[in-house]
Amino acid sequence: MKKLVVTFMFAVAVGNSVFAQTNFYTNVTNLWYQGYKSEVLEIAEQRLNVNSNDIAGLILKAEYNFAFYEVDNISNAYLRVIQVGDTITTPNFVKRYQERSRNRILWVLDDFAENPVTPQEIQAEKPKALINQKPLPANLIEALQKDGYFD
Repeated sequence: MKKLVVTFMFAVAVGNSVFAQTNFYTNVTNLWYQGYKSEVLEIAEQRLNVNSNDIAGLILKAEYNFAFYEVDNISNAYLRVIQVGDTITTPNFVKRYQERSRNRILWVLDDFAENPVTPQEIQAEKPKALINQKPLPANLIEALQKDGYFD
C-alpha cells in the first residue's frame, strides 16, 4: 500500500511534466538518490513508449539495467544508447558523450563480452542497487538539460 501511495504521489507531482520540464535532471537524480529507482525506470519506459529513440529514456533504462545487474539487458540497452547517442548533435551532450560516456559504455560492453558474469556475481551485485543515497550516473542527462532537450 505504501508503494502505491508513493507512486500515486509521484505521478501527481511529475505527471505529464516528465516530457517537458526544465528540472528533469533534478527530478530523476533526486528520485534515484532517494531510492525510487523503479520510478526512474517508469519515467524511462514512458518516454520510450512515446518515442523509442528518446535518448533520455534510453540512458535511464540502461543505467537501471546496469545498477540492478540485469546482465541480459545491459548490452542491448547500452548499444541503443550508442546508436541514438551518435545521432545527437547538441553541444553539451556531444561534449560529454564524446569525451567520457561513449568510451565508458564501450568499455562496459567489452568487459561483459570478455568476462562473462557468473550467477553468483549477479546475486552478489543486485542487492547493491537497492542502497539509497547512491547517485545516478547522469552526466548525459545533465548535458541534455543544459541543451534544452526537456523544454
